[in-house]
Amino acid sequence: MIKNTAKKLKTVAGGKGCEGAYKNLAVQFEKIWREAVRATTGGMSKKSHFRYRDSMTGFLRFCVDKYHLEKLANIREKHLRAYVDYRRQAGITEKTLKNDLTAIRFFHQFTGSRNELPDNRSLGIEKTLQGVKDRAWTNEEYRLMVEKAVGLGRQDVVLAIRLSRLAGLRIHECARLTVGHIQDALREGWVTIKGKGGRVRLVPVQPELRAELEHFLDENGGARERKLFVAPGQKTHQVIRSIEKFIRDHRQEFTSRAITPHGLRHSYAREEFEREVCDSKDRQHIKEAKLNVAELLGHGRPEVTDLYLHSGKK
Repeated sequence: MIKNTAKKLKTVAGGKGCEGAYKNLAVQFEKIWREAVRATTGGMSKKSHFRYRDSMTGFLRFCVDKYHLEKLANIREKHLRAYVDYRRQAGITEKTLKNDLTAIRFFHQFTGSRNELPDNRSLGIEKTLQGVKDRAWTNEEYRLMVEKAVGLGRQDVVLAIRLSRLAGLRIHECARLTVGHIQDALREGWVTIKGKGGRVRLVPVQPELRAELEHFLDENGGARERKLFVAPGQKTHQVIRSIEKFIRDHRQEFTSRAITPHGLRHSYAREEFEREVCDSKDRQHIKEAKLNVAELLGHGRPEVTDLYLHSGKK
C-alpha cells in the first residue's frame, strides 16, 4: 500500500528530485490513513474513506511540488490557501473544492499537528446555494415510491425510505440498524445514530415513525443483534446498492426528476425546520432552529441546513 501511495504521489509533476519527498510523505500518510480508518470505521463508509484518501493524495502532491513538504504535521494555513488558488485556476467547482478541504481537515486531526487550519469562510469558499437543484422529494413522489416497493415485495426499500424520510437517516446509517436499536428507540423516545466521522446524534421518534417501528417489530422481531437490512452472509454495500438501484430503476415511472435516497433527508430537514420555526420571524429563533436541524442531520453547523432547505426561501 505504501508503494502504491508513493507511486500516486510521484505521478503528478515533480520529477526525480521530489522522489524522496514523495516516498517520505507516503510512509507518513499510510500510518495516518490506518489510524483514521480504524478510528472511524462504523461511523464512516468505506467509500468515503477512499474518496477522502484520493483528495488528500492530490493535496500532498501539490505540497511536495510547490513547498517540498516533508512532514504532514507541518501542514498549515498557507498550504491550504495556495491549494485553493491552484484548484480554482484549474476550474474546479466550489463544491469539489469544499469536499477536498473536508478530506484534508479529516486527516489533519490525526497528524498530531498544533497548526489550526482555517475554515471555509476565512478561505473565501462560497456557500453552494446558488444553482443548487431542489433535491427534496414531494409527498406524492414519496407516496408512490412506497406503494411501488410494497407492490413488488421490497419491504427493505419501504423501511429504508421511511427511515430516511421520517428520521433523516442516510442509507448506510439505516443499514447499520439492529432490532435492538429499534427496541431502544421505542423505549427511550429517540433513535441513537452513529453517522459520518463517528458523530453520534439522537433523532426523536415522532408519532408516524413510532408507528412504523412498532409495525416492523410486530411483523419481524428477532434477536437484538439481528440487523434490519443485512442478512447473514450479505454484504452491507450490496444491500445499499440494491436499495439505491430500486429507486433509480423505478423513479421515472412517476417523476421526471432524478430523485435519490439522499433527497429524503432534504424533505425531513424542511419538515423539522418548519416544526421548529412555527412561522416565527425572530432571527435568533430561526438561527437556533437551523442549528437544531443541522444536529438532527448529523452536521452541527447551521449553514449546512441552508443547503437542505434550498427552495427559493432563506
